[in-house]
Amino acid sequence: MATYTFQGETIVAPFIIKSNEPVFSADSVSLRVRRVKQGAQRWELEFGVTMQDASSFLADSVSDFQTTITMEMPQLNIRGDTLSQGSSSSTVSVNGSHSAGDDTVALSGANGTISKGRFVKFNNHDKIYLVKDQYSGSGTINLYPSLRTSVPGGTKMHYRDSASDSITFTGYRDLTNVQGITYIDGVLSEAGNINLIEAL
Repeated sequence: MATYTFQGETIVAPFIIKSNEPVFSADSVSLRVRRVKQGAQRWELEFGVTMQDASSFLADSVSDFQTTITMEMPQLNIRGDTLSQGSSSSTVSVNGSHSAGDDTVALSGANGTISKGRFVKFNNHDKIYLVKDQYSGSGTINLYPSLRTSVPGGTKMHYRDSASDSITFTGYRDLTNVQGITYIDGVLSEAGNINLIEAL
């Protein structure tokens, strides 16, 4: 995995990204399966960190449960390296306005491909989306989940590996896994798993 950080500490594997999308399933008397989605979805992250500055990390941890936390969204693939952004390296924006609920968005400005499986976001809201199919550089890009918020024409889409265009995850600490720091032999320290849920 490429190097990503959380509150100044390096994130270490295993790193888990979950898509939480409630789906209700029922079997009819004839054993037909019926499934219904409500259209709500959020990303949930779970990971550990190295502990270079345990006292500072602890101070941040106990004071940030009610506020949103931001960090760079890791771009992962099966080889454990950063998922390539594709061959495009230009600024990309939305071509025409798109409504909440759309799962395809027309883009302009791409000078090449954008990789399947890459996380992207739009400049007008914090929701993170996943590219479902490689974008060829023209036409529409297919996203998961569908747009949570309408996106006006000309809105910038973030997808590149650059400081000015990184994809920022905005979330909260998951209160079901509140932990402090465990000290081992008075020197080593362990923060346990950190769980974040996307702020919607």
